[in-house]
Amino acid sequence: MVLPVILYVAALARPLPPQAPADTLRLVVAADGTAFAWGVVQLRDGTRLRAYLPAGATGAEFTLPYYPALPGPGAPGPKPKRLPLSKVQWLLVRGQYSEALPASRAQRTPARLAARLVAGPVELLVVKSPPLRVSFLGSVPVLSAPASATTTELVPEAVSYYLRRPGQPVVLLDAAAFASQVATFLADDAELARRIRAGQAGYRWAELPSLVRQYNQRQSR
Repeated sequence: MVLPVILYVAALARPLPPQAPADTLRLVVAADGTAFAWGVVQLRDGTRLRAYLPAGATGAEFTLPYYPALPGPGAPGPKPKRLPLSKVQWLLVRGQYSEALPASRAQRTPARLAARLVAGPVELLVVKSPPLRVSFLGSVPVLSAPASATTTELVPEAVSYYLRRPGQPVVLLDAAAFASQVATFLADDAELARRIRAGQAGYRWAELPSLVRQYNQRQSR
C-alpha cells in the first residue's frame, strides 16, 4: 500500500506540461475577414511581443495589425493596433512563420511581411496584396427605398513570390520571366531546370510551391 501512495505523491509533485490559457486558443475573424490567433512577434530591438496576430499565409504590407487582447464574446470588435513593419523582424502564429522584408526602391515595393510557404535549402515566401475596391451608391432611391451600394474592384489581388537561399538576399520573382528566372535559380538541378525552362505542363507559375518542394526533396537525397 505504501508504494502506490509514494507514486501518487510523486505524480503530484511532477510539473505539469505548460498549457496556453483557453483565451489564447481562440481564432477570431475581424470585420474585414482577417483571422487573428495568438502568436509572437520578434522586434528588431530584440524584444518580443505576444499578441493576437493575423493567421494564415498571406503576408501584409506597410504595417502589422494586432490585438493585445480580444473582446469578450458578443462585445463589439475594436480596431486593431498597428506596428510599422520597419520594427518587425519575424512572427510565428500557429506554426506559420512570416518575415518582414524592407522596402525596395529597385523593386518598387513597400515594406512587406512575407509568409514562408516552403522551408528548406530554398525558401519560398509569398505576399498577397488584397484587391483595391471602391463602393458607391447607385441611383437616387425611389419611394423611400434604400439606395443600393455597388462595389467595384479597381485593382485585383496581387501575389508576389520570393525565393531565397540561406544567407542570401531574397529574389522577387517576375511572372513574365518565370521560366528563365526560376530555371536559373534552380540550375544545379539540371533536369528540373530543363523542364521549367521548357514550360512543360506541371512546371509553370501555378505550380511554383510544388516545384520548390520538389527541388528541396531532391537536394536532401
